[in-house]
Amino acid sequence: MIKMDIMKIIQIIMLIVVIAFIIFLFRKERALKKVRRISYYALEPLEDTSLSFNERVINNYLSFVKNNRKFINKTIFLKRLSKNYEKFIKYKNRDKIKNSDFITHKIVIAFAVLFLNFMAQVFGFRSFNILSLIASFIIGFYVLDIGLLIYSKRENKRLSTDLLRAVIIMNNAFKAGKSTLQALKIAADELPEPISDEFKKMYLDMKYGLSVDTVFDRFAKRVGIDEAVYLSSSLTILNKTGGNIVEVFSSIEKTLFDRRKLDEELKNVVAAPKMVVRILFVIPIIFTIMIYILNPDYFNPLLHHPLGFIIIFIIIIMFIIYGTLLNKILKVEV
Repeated sequence: MIKMDIMKIIQIIMLIVVIAFIIFLFRKERALKKVRRISYYALEPLEDTSLSFNERVINNYLSFVKNNRKFINKTIFLKRLSKNYEKFIKYKNRDKIKNSDFITHKIVIAFAVLFLNFMAQVFGFRSFNILSLIASFIIGFYVLDIGLLIYSKRENKRLSTDLLRAVIIMNNAFKAGKSTLQALKIAADELPEPISDEFKKMYLDMKYGLSVDTVFDRFAKRVGIDEAVYLSSSLTILNKTGGNIVEVFSSIEKTLFDRRKLDEELKNVVAAPKMVVRILFVIPIIFTIMIYILNPDYFNPLLHHPLGFIIIFIIIIMFIIYGTLLNKILKVEV
């Protein structure tokens, strides 16, 4: 009874807070409408107040993120963690965005997910589950990492596609008698993003006095694609043993072109096995859904008995093993 009373009090308080926030937004919107009406008949002040409410919220949030940089940099663990996000900062945003900003975003998202879970427990008439709150905070903390991982994979595909063009441009620049620094500048100006952004970073590194092999080694570690590693290794060998850079880049250009041709042929070869894997993987799921639609009570013994949950767990494990073996059997070895 005492727990229920406490829950009701918390629910009432949270409901009052939500209603008060809605009223505040409503009054804010009405005030902005009145300001827009009066602005037709009033002189504009010297201070710029043309920003909308959303823009002000965004600016306040960005200033909050900026103010937290000192705290993040003072914490040793968070400072080390923030170094992993350096590769996601674009060249044009290097003065606006810092590594520590990503940690602040992660913490804000984690608290937002935690708050949503807390509200769901309050208004769902459920008792508080501390483990659920901790799990929601951890999940929220890594949501940004998942988004950045998906983004980096998509960008790396574009980098792999455009790297051959970059090598061709640099090779032509070397044939015209340009230096490595000038070749990097030409490639950065000619190529589209994201490869141009990486070449601008390399150009900046060389201007700061880093050697060619160090610059390309940093580039290979940032992007993590095989073509970049091959390019970096070739230039490292060239710097240590000496040789004609035009011949080396011509060899790299031919190798990357042959690799691209082989990749295209490989895609055509593995297209049919991949389709077979997808069909065989989806068939059990579709079959289960069809049974549930035709007879919803068919799975009730599994869902309302302790032994049923064990059987469901075994089925999931067997399905994972089935998908893994299917992928291994139909995989085309290169």
